Amino acid sequence: MNKFIVVSFIITGLILASCNLQSSPSPEPDTLTAAAQTVNAALATPVASSTLAAPTSTVVTVTAGLSATPSITATTTTTITPTYSVPILTIKENTNCRTGPGQDYEIIFTFLPGATAEIVGQYPQDNYWIVKLPDGGQTCWAWGQYATVSGSSWVVPTLQVPPTKTPAPPEAPTGLSYDYVCTFNGVNTDIQVNLKWTDRSESEEGFRVIRDGKVVAQLAPNTTNYSEVHSTDATTKVSYTIEVFRGDMTARSGTISFSCQ
Repeated sequence: MNKFIVVSFIITGLILASCNLQSSPSPEPDTLTAAAQTVNAALATPVASSTLAAPTSTVVTVTAGLSATPSITATTTTTITPTYSVPILTIKENTNCRTGPGQDYEIIFTFLPGATAEIVGQYPQDNYWIVKLPDGGQTCWAWGQYATVSGSSWVVPTLQVPPTKTPAPPEAPTGLSYDYVCTFNGVNTDIQVNLKWTDRSESEEGFRVIRDGKVVAQLAPNTTNYSEVHSTDATTKVSYTIEVFRGDMTARSGTISFSCQ
């Protein structure tokens, strides 16, 4: 508290006291002296300053921890198992089955039309299938040109070509057929001839048309027909043969003969 306020309180108290003591005799000088001394002492005595400390507020911060629980998503994987069936080669025409892909390989079996064989390998470059022989003890290479494939053929492995032995000649054409028309030209007879045959070879270099023992045309590989007009005497027979060749190896079809009379 301020010391001047204290002094004021003391003086005020003395005045009030003097007023209340009207009947009392005047204070003695010693009393007044003592009062003055008290006032002076009060003024001289330092008053300890009172420091009002600001109220301390404690702020408590509460953080609510959110515990994140990871979500678990169940994923269902469906595995589809493909249906498997035994791959089968069904033969449509007489087919030689060899030790490798091509006529350079030895023939070890001949399948007849309608025969079936289980496929155990493939060589798609030249349309060959490796199949089991009927006795199941050996395999051979069959050309797919005259066959159909069924079952899960895509699962069989692709095999490497085995080494060759002595090259074999190409297979002779089969099924040679013809039709012709004879027209008299005033001197001779013109024969319009149309020939057809089946290409049984797999890697030929070409075909030759042989009329009456002489080559009259050379054709490209895989050719299966030929037409020409030949002038001759109406009574003369004309004969045709088809020859397949690869290098110096050849094979011939059967011969047909006819005349305009």
